[in-house]
Amino acid sequence: MKKSVSEQPAIPFLNVVRSEFMKIISHPTIVLFIIITAILNIGLAILDTSGLVFYTANGMPPSTVADFGIVMFAPIYAFLILPVYAASSEYQGGQNRMTLIAVPNRQRLINGKVTAVVLAVLCGILVTVIPARLMINIFSDTGMSHKLIDLTCWAAVYLLMSIIAFSIAGITRSAIVPLSILIMIPIFVATGILQWPDGLRFLPDQASMSLLGTPAYEVTELPPWVAFFTLLAWALVCTIAYWLSFLRRDS
Repeated sequence: MKKSVSEQPAIPFLNVVRSEFMKIISHPTIVLFIIITAILNIGLAILDTSGLVFYTANGMPPSTVADFGIVMFAPIYAFLILPVYAASSEYQGGQNRMTLIAVPNRQRLINGKVTAVVLAVLCGILVTVIPARLMINIFSDTGMSHKLIDLTCWAAVYLLMSIIAFSIAGITRSAIVPLSILIMIPIFVATGILQWPDGLRFLPDQASMSLLGTPAYEVTELPPWVAFFTLLAWALVCTIAYWLSFLRRDS
């Protein structure tokens, strides 16, 4: 006799994670933008280690490319394609409904999705971020502890920003909305339209650059630990919101 869905044996959590992880890392768009991010980061690292300097106005001393936090931070927006497509691509063509048929337990499915995205992002960081930062740190005269902190901060920024983008994409079921939000925020801040530095400094991108030690503007700079917990809070709130919406709404 044919069993109902509720009588079907539960799919092990590790199998859910493995399936979601494979869907992410095999997506052609995600693979393409991982390569693009790696090229951008390594290119910036080569420019920095080459000794190339830039002369700015107002008699300021010459600067290297690493002194421009916004420039060094920019490749993350290509990297965010990974979590955004991981959350939004299943809503194209009804694939999400098929996934829910295979894994009817929504709580297990969303937990597996979040775990798989974190693992995929960590793998992406190893390819796109760590090599470039190692290249920069090898040629720097800083101590080993400073180099380890630098690697940790960059990995944390990429991971937490990815979780934020993933959650927004899941809530909106769109790849365009989260990228538009995260890209337009620094543009609005740069134009000076939003004159509220005490609040703007707590936006994800501004907190990220403060954590990396290269704040976009002096008025939006946060202490490193405050910047870290700000990003962590954004990531937790967005993840919880996506988790609840996934459990409660229709497929």
